[in-house]
Amino acid sequence: MTDRKPAAERRLMNKAVHYLGRYTASRQRLREVLRRFAMRKLDSHDKAEVTRAIEVVVDDCARLGYVDDTAFALSKARSKRRGGRSALAIRRSLQEHSIDADLVDEALAAADEDTSDGELVAALRHAARRRLGPYATRPGDETTRQRHLASLARAGFSLGIARQVLDLEDVDAAERLVGELHC
Repeated sequence: MTDRKPAAERRLMNKAVHYLGRYTASRQRLREVLRRFAMRKLDSHDKAEVTRAIEVVVDDCARLGYVDDTAFALSKARSKRRGGRSALAIRRSLQEHSIDADLVDEALAAADEDTSDGELVAALRHAARRRLGPYATRPGDETTRQRHLASLARAGFSLGIARQVLDLEDVDAAERLVGELHC
């Protein structure tokens, strides 16, 4: 005699494996995906059984290493830092995925370990991507500077960091600074 899992649990595990094969996810994100799947496909099953099965599947996926909040947080933090995101934006993004605050701090520290000032490097990358400050295609006046300052502020960078970026003379000065900041 074999000990078979309930049908709802089997279907949820199949959905979880399929989803995690395509995307990286936090435990909370996987839980949300499975909840939506259950609402659409498992509406004939007992709600308490489905809720229990979702938790069992999420725990099984974590135990098997399919979902790992630590690796997820580190991967997202590094990726977003390379893309020029501020610590504030990264923190907000990871908190939306229900990542623990201590884990967010660790991920940010790890993402910035190869530079002496990760926030400034990220601000420079953001400026390059958005063609702000030294990366602007045309010389700007005070109004343009204020718009660039506002853009950096909206992206989550402090006023001090934004001014540092905008005070750079040209692209060469910005690239030299990036080179100096990398350890």
